[in-house]
Amino acid sequence: MRVLVTGSDGLVGSNILPFLQQRFDLVPVFEEDWDIADMRAGEKVLSQQRPDVLLNLAAATNVDGCEDNPEAAFRVNGEAPGTLAVLCTRFGAKLVHFSTDYVFDGTKVGPYNEEDPTNPLSVYGKSKLLGEKNVLELNRSATIIRTEWVYGQGGENFITKVLKIARETGTLEVVNDQWGTPTYAKDLGPAVAALIEGKKAGIYHVTNSGSCSWFGFARKIFSLLGIDVICRPITSERLVRRAKRPMNSVLDCDKLRNHTSLQMRHWETALQEYLTGLP
Repeated sequence: MRVLVTGSDGLVGSNILPFLQQRFDLVPVFEEDWDIADMRAGEKVLSQQRPDVLLNLAAATNVDGCEDNPEAAFRVNGEAPGTLAVLCTRFGAKLVHFSTDYVFDGTKVGPYNEEDPTNPLSVYGKSKLLGEKNVLELNRSATIIRTEWVYGQGGENFITKVLKIARETGTLEVVNDQWGTPTYAKDLGPAVAALIEGKKAGIYHVTNSGSCSWFGFARKIFSLLGIDVICRPITSERLVRRAKRPMNSVLDCDKLRNHTSLQMRHWETALQEYLTGLP
């Protein structure tokens, strides 16, 4: 099966491609080679490559940066997925599109399932929700994968940030009232493969299992690495950011398990594996 991958050099792409390469004939496409919001450019790429599947990992992911440049955020996260949906329908390709927990407002008590109402708080969340709606309206066979709190090999993430601060200052403050599930990007690979091979359509939540606060996540990182650091919990009100974040981002992944028999491992187990590979 031939799979065309946009955004393949990003955090998710660089971590899942090694697994997917064992299952599919992958064709990575980079930002400089294809403006995914450009219909004509897309027609040229798909007519040349003739993929069975288009896996869209391209996105504007800087949450605060999206507040500063909403036009660019909505173009990449909102309009471009609709363009890809039309192209996939025209060329007979399956579309798999990545989205986010930030489509929710975080007010629900308990994990969010795929049927829960959306109400994004930020430009990033609103742009991603528009992308979801465009995909589902323009391509009924498409699959949308919502994930969250992703980290992995290559590039900067929450883990690399807190370790840098801890080593430089020996102390840091982390919010203790935002909850979610840390997700090792590598673990998304088997889920993507299962959804493609199972020809699943619609929205699926895909994360590691369990949940914690950002503060709990940081403490577990330091504990597993044996780093002695002063880590203080603070409220979200103390941390000034341009974009508002949901307080509860925990996603219910029962649909994934029921439809694919895939059980995502606990976030602590995944974290331990990731940390053993750090230099």
